[in-house]
Amino acid sequence: MANINLQDFSGFLKERASQINAHLFNAISICGEKVRSDIQYDMAHTPVNTEKSYYTNNKTKAHHPSLPGNPPAPDSGNLRESIRYEVHNEGGEVYGIVGSTQKDENYAVWMEYGTSDGRIAPRPWLRPAMRKNNEFIRRTIAKAVKDTLTGEST
Repeated sequence: MANINLQDFSGFLKERASQINAHLFNAISICGEKVRSDIQYDMAHTPVNTEKSYYTNNKTKAHHPSLPGNPPAPDSGNLRESIRYEVHNEGGEVYGIVGSTQKDENYAVWMEYGTSDGRIAPRPWLRPAMRKNNEFIRRTIAKAVKDTLTGEST
């Protein structure tokens, strides 16, 4: 049995923590991109209500809304194109955020949850994508930590 002094062990833990954070940053980036791309795909391929249509601001093309309970159907594509993810490493904590950077912040929320007056039915886009990717996220993060601890490269 080898003797390890406290200073060496402390250095080993600090080195591993830094490596784990770096691997987690990469893993969370992969997860963020997967969720973002799934949201955009789901919006582009959502079922639409063919019996209902209306003209948008540009008045050149009729918009067919998605069926309630499905992701919003693209009209201008602004919401779909505004989906972004960020990964942060602050104070030893690594985390990711996925959401919309759309100028009208309410629109993304209205699509996700609907409006309180019932004029817009919920058309969730973020929560279903997170649920769909839950296992992928867990596996990706677990692999990043395991690979760091075993010295493997991700």
